[in-house]
Amino acid sequence: MILDLGYLVLLTIAAASFLTGVLHGSTGMAGGVVMAAILAHLIGIKAAVPVMTVALILSHTSRAVMYARDTDWSVAGRVLLFGVPTIVVGAIVFGKISATTVAIVFAAFLTASFPLKYWARRHDIRTGPVMLAAASSVWGMLAGNVIGPGFFLAPFLLGTGMNRLTFVGTLATVTLVMNVLKMSVFGVTDLISWELFFLGVAIGLITIPGNWVGRFVLKTMKDSDHRIIIDLLTVLMIINFIYLAIK
Repeated sequence: MILDLGYLVLLTIAAASFLTGVLHGSTGMAGGVVMAAILAHLIGIKAAVPVMTVALILSHTSRAVMYARDTDWSVAGRVLLFGVPTIVVGAIVFGKISATTVAIVFAAFLTASFPLKYWARRHDIRTGPVMLAAASSVWGMLAGNVIGPGFFLAPFLLGTGMNRLTFVGTLATVTLVMNVLKMSVFGVTDLISWELFFLGVAIGLITIPGNWVGRFVLKTMKDSDHRIIIDLLTVLMIINFIYLAIK
């Protein structure tokens, strides 16, 4: 299947991998879901998810190492404690649902996250241990099904009061573990072929230098600018997945 894409398409995928790596490195999110959206139009969303799961293991590893000193390990531990069980369930469910359902579910949860996020900001509500645990369980179920569930988890992490560097490091660590679990489930359930696996590895390796460039961009922006960028990217992703659902 990879060879059937043609050299021009493969070069496009390579360029997109680097650019989305820069985006991921500078925001802590979005790179994976943008790349998944691009692949969805080339190889289908059901194939794009396992490919990006492999790619993101490499990409998240590089960012987890870059931001290890900034990571809030207590928050990361709580997210994984309550999210890991539902990640496994979500990954199993993914193999049984249609591509349209995947797109609809993701668009719906991204849309629902907006009023919740602004309500919390308006009332200056901080994310406590109970709220974070509940959000992590929902995030885990989404994480097993789609690429980019960090958009749902983001307002809860930022609600703990962390800055942009801590946010990127914490989310990278959490999503690294999440993608390793998903890859294990996909391997057991035969949702990924060797061809898709190597495509994912290639994409992941190309994103790493992009992550380093994104790191310098992140250090130049303010926390408020970072939040605005996340909001704009969320809107674009909602539109994209609605389009994929209709298509």
